[in-house]
Amino acid sequence: MLITHPYVEGVHLEEARLADGTIDRVLVVKSKKKKPDFLSAHNDNDMDDLVSQLRSLDNLAKYGFADFKRVEIRET
Repeated sequence: MLITHPYVEGVHLEEARLADGTIDRVLVVKSKKKKPDFLSAHNDNDMDDLVSQLRSLDNLAKYGFADFKRVEIRET
């Protein structure tokens, strides 16, 4: 689960009103660790799992199955 993942510090939803009056919602995931470069990854299965979960959530948002429009990961 995303909330209990070892690299996740917190998850929250940010809202902003756009110029056309619509509301832009973003799911923000705060992470303890930055995604490693390809050559320094060293088979980090925890990071692979986190990225996979975030991609799944982003796809749900992209096709309108979530209450947010995209997912952002931010390093704490």
